[in-house]
Amino acid sequence: MRNLRLDRAHPRRRATSLRALAATVTASALLLSSCSSDDPEVEDPTTSEATTDEATTDDGETTDAAETTEAPGTDDQEETATEAPSDDAEETAVPSGPITSDDGAFEVTAPDGWVDVREQVEQQVEIAVRDDEMTDDFFTNIVVASEEPIGDLEDSIEAAAEQVAGADGDYEMLDPIQIAGTDAYGFVLTRVTGGVEVAQTQWWVEHGERLYVTTFSTAKTQEEASRPIMEEILSTWTWQD
Repeated sequence: MRNLRLDRAHPRRRATSLRALAATVTASALLLSSCSSDDPEVEDPTTSEATTDEATTDDGETTDAAETTEAPGTDDQEETATEAPSDDAEETAVPSGPITSDDGAFEVTAPDGWVDVREQVEQQVEIAVRDDEMTDDFFTNIVVASEEPIGDLEDSIEAAAEQVAGADGDYEMLDPIQIAGTDAYGFVLTRVTGGVEVAQTQWWVEHGERLYVTTFSTAKTQEEASRPIMEEILSTWTWQD
């Protein structure tokens, strides 16, 4: 029944929406880095040209721009991606114990010394926490956002990875893992932002009526050393239903 319901949606629009979500989460994670300057440069994660409301054919007829392949929301992402969190942005220390997602669907436990920085992220996110200590000019962090689920999750991952990487980034598809007993599909993306080479690992997992996109970001030089931290956080993930 679930697949039948999803098939009634517009598959092209759903796919581009999810690629936009992947780009938005990546931008959010980069915003949390703050790098080594007060106003870090954050590159636009998409390379597609923005669509217009209507396209004109040679005959003068107009066509619906929704039929084009460009991802929506590029302008909004660019505006968000270039704004660094303010110096007086509130950072709330993470208490000892689990952190509940904004929608109440799951909990995770952050490492000691990490802080809750959801207030610093412009977009609506479920979880946003980072290390309070900078390593190699970067704050290691994890951001989780959510979207409506889709029927072709596994097939959508690589398209999202390619778009988020853009012309200047590299990506590698990863073998599926389990997050709290549920299959998760992912990729690792490498890019340069603010003069720092960054590695971002993204996992997509569906649960109930939501798709959760988790992005773990760290300096590329710390990728191997930080992997156990990511695995530890994901191992604490528990669904609340």
